[in-house]
Amino acid sequence: MATKEKQLCKWDRKDISKNFKKFADMVRKPKYVCKKCGRAAAKKIWLHDPAAL
Repeated sequence: MATKEKQLCKWDRKDISKNFKKFADMVRKPKYVCKKCGRAAAKKIWLHDPAAL
């Protein structure tokens, strides 16, 4: 069974610095933005309340 990835909305500074390459891939060429926190991501599964850009 695959483990569910942590949503970008829940990442803090430590998560970003430890996993910067993964973070960069998640935010490269964003297509969605979270309506709660304003973070942008390439896939809507990485955000809590995604809206298409």
